[in-house]
Amino acid sequence: MIMSESPGMEKFFYPQSIALFGVSDTPSNLARVIVENLARFGFRGDVYPVGVKEGLAAGRRILRDLDGVAAVPDLAVVLVPAKYVPETLEICGKKGIRNVILESGGFSELSGDRRSLEGEVLSIAARYSMKIIGPNCFGIVNLEAGVILPFFIIDPEYMKKGPASLISQSGGVFYDTCMLCSVENVGLRKLVSIGNKLMTDENDILEYVLQDRGTGVVGLYLEQFSDGRRFMGLAASTDKPVVVLKANRSPSSGEIAKFHTTALAGDDEAADAAMKQAGVIRVTNFQEMVDCFKIFSLPVLRGRRLALISRSGGHGVLCADAAKRYGFEFARFSEGLFEGIAQKKLNVIAATNPLDIGDVYDLDEYASILEMALKEEEVDGIVFVITYSSESDGDKVRNFLRYAARITPIHNKPVALCVVTNRSEWFDVKEAADFPVFIDVDQAVKALAWSYEHHLAKVNGRRAFPQETSRFRPAAGADSAKMFLESTECFALLSRWGLPVADHGAAQDLNEALAAAERLGYPVALKTGEGGLLHKSEAKGVFLDIRDRAEFLRALDAMGTTRCLVQKMVPPGHEIIIGGRFDREFGPVVVCGLGGIYVEIMADRSIRVAPVDAETAETMIDELKGAAILKGARGRSPADISALKDVIVRVSNLLAENPDIVNLDINPVIVYDDGKGCVIVDAKVEITER
Repeated sequence: MIMSESPGMEKFFYPQSIALFGVSDTPSNLARVIVENLARFGFRGDVYPVGVKEGLAAGRRILRDLDGVAAVPDLAVVLVPAKYVPETLEICGKKGIRNVILESGGFSELSGDRRSLEGEVLSIAARYSMKIIGPNCFGIVNLEAGVILPFFIIDPEYMKKGPASLISQSGGVFYDTCMLCSVENVGLRKLVSIGNKLMTDENDILEYVLQDRGTGVVGLYLEQFSDGRRFMGLAASTDKPVVVLKANRSPSSGEIAKFHTTALAGDDEAADAAMKQAGVIRVTNFQEMVDCFKIFSLPVLRGRRLALISRSGGHGVLCADAAKRYGFEFARFSEGLFEGIAQKKLNVIAATNPLDIGDVYDLDEYASILEMALKEEEVDGIVFVITYSSESDGDKVRNFLRYAARITPIHNKPVALCVVTNRSEWFDVKEAADFPVFIDVDQAVKALAWSYEHHLAKVNGRRAFPQETSRFRPAAGADSAKMFLESTECFALLSRWGLPVADHGAAQDLNEALAAAERLGYPVALKTGEGGLLHKSEAKGVFLDIRDRAEFLRALDAMGTTRCLVQKMVPPGHEIIIGGRFDREFGPVVVCGLGGIYVEIMADRSIRVAPVDAETAETMIDELKGAAILKGARGRSPADISALKDVIVRVSNLLAENPDIVNLDINPVIVYDDGKGCVIVDAKVEITER
């Protein structure tokens, strides 16, 4: 038995003895199912079923207590009504049990008033130095050790051992993934249902399974991140693919109307950016997660050039469309490949890629065609589509799968095999070899795109992230009262961080306003001193290009206040928005996009978790649809990208080092031609009140 190197969670996955609380011999008892699961999978350790009445469960005697058990069980699984959980944990603690899976429901997932019960659980755990997974969970599956702890029936006939591990916040998704993997012939390693995450969250389990030598890929279903930055750090630290199915994708609500950057970087947008930043693959449904498990059982795709081989022209066209859709290129076949095909006296419809082998009727020859394609230097990966009838070709296709499973690792290139056949043949062909089978070409090519995305993340390197989001939490608390900085305070803050703000002056009365205008020199801009006004022009809070004293006085009168900010007018240029906000899961995030009055209409933006370096800032700029304009499209002079990068980096540092900032808009930043810099002409900052 090969165990993980991390000792912190070891007894949860490799216990030598397990105590099960809540067992009875009644047919409807759920804890009894766990005893039966352990027996079915041949768990070799000691099992102690504990219940209120004596009886038998899977041939084991049900104990009234653990008093007669001399040894201290390595692990306890608790499945009793919620109101009895504290006394059960006390029994565990006094016995010396330090690792507990609390599968019982009826806690905060049911109602908020159950949090006091969770508090009692935490108090008992602290007193006895316990580690607890749950509550409200299905527990753990470790197929390697026969540790099968869910309270639903699992059968060894359809649970296949393999390299894929799963961490799920939802018991239902945990169950569905087990069942779908069994249908898809996907091998599993370690599965954990974390439920309410009271003490143990996804990061604790992820840290463990990433060190598990038998785990090749990790999938997670999450509804929220417990500590997004720690998650990013763990995902970025490994070469193993990390796949996330993230639900609960609704955006921030109340703050959207106040800040452009909040609208442009809602909760889900921030999560999406964080996943990309850490090299995590994000999927949208169960099938896509299982497809990731399948594709990462193959060699990783290391280039964009695909060979597309099919039995029909239609499939070839679909392959070509999918390849283009996911950013792939068609590999150029050498003359040697076609000469090799000719030497075998095989007919192909056209010497092209996609390669139509519809006239090759002997499916035994598919193996040689596959091997020739794998040997092509220009080929990075292959999509091979086979449709067939089981009555005539079933044995040959199964032999082809076995051959593909042997030869693919030798050439270290992935082969995404698409198979369509009749119902009676379907499961036989999937189980013919430890080799993934896809149904649809789009499904297969998308999976290859994930494989290549993972390769790029490894090649380009993934930076480390601070291990705890708590460092970035606002000092006064995320739910505390908020306030806007006045305009002069905003500009003073930006200036302290070395950001290029336009020349300006603050005024509290008419004389100060006129003096500021005279000092700066006309033309000037006049703006209200109120910090929280979003659309200043619509609210008569801003007047631009004021040319003289008389015009200035008229603007002051129209604005209705002499508490104002006077700014030197700056020349026009490219208008960019830069800002950010505090995200409850990932801390500060920085946003860059096209600015001005159309910022939310165009929604052309790039997002990253802060802080960012110059290289990341440049990538953010490159991602914008308007990047070509900034770089000098159609003969125009390129903008000062270097200066813009510097502003992005400084703003990201400002956000990271000032946790009281919950929202920041700098709109617009005027960017001039290359070498001429940029200037900030408007900003708005919201902070938590201390």
